[in-house]
Amino acid sequence: MNVVVSDPKYVASREMTFKSKEKVGFSISGSDSGKVYNEDGSLAFLIKGKHISLSDAIWLKDGETEEPVLGMKKKLASLHQTVYVVNPNEEVVGIVKIKIGLKKKINIFLGDSDDGDATYTAEGGMRGKTFDVCDGAGNVVCKVQKDSLNMRNMLTDQDTYNITVPAGGDSAFFVLVCTIIDELFHDQK
Repeated sequence: MNVVVSDPKYVASREMTFKSKEKVGFSISGSDSGKVYNEDGSLAFLIKGKHISLSDAIWLKDGETEEPVLGMKKKLASLHQTVYVVNPNEEVVGIVKIKIGLKKKINIFLGDSDDGDATYTAEGGMRGKTFDVCDGAGNVVCKVQKDSLNMRNMLTDQDTYNITVPAGGDSAFFVLVCTIIDELFHDQK
């Protein structure tokens, strides 16, 4: 797999597992924030955004430079919940869409169009934050698993989950897609 959506420096040279710690609960500022750590415990990405803003934008930022890498912007009027993945110039580089039917299905498209077959689909217990992202052939290309309920998560008011990205996968893209899926299902609660 060699998928580059953000920048070649974020492509995993081997299978890697990132630990995402997301603040939960009510925030007076309406902000959403989180941190994503590498396997060695160093900060890989920051998640920053405001839910009060009209665009509802959330940005994945480089953990060292704090420069935007990729962002998400919700489509305001849509039959299906739709989120655009945008680059720092706010050009659409991907689309994440929930199709609601007898069973919810998440389709992930690369590029600026959701015509045709999805590049990836997400399956599993999205509300429980345990799911797989699969390619068109059904092969798992990214796994997300929530850490078990533990005292640290309760005391720090955080959700923690592991995101496993395959060798050749764009870690920034898959971390952001997993954040988007979490946001879409959080909004439905």
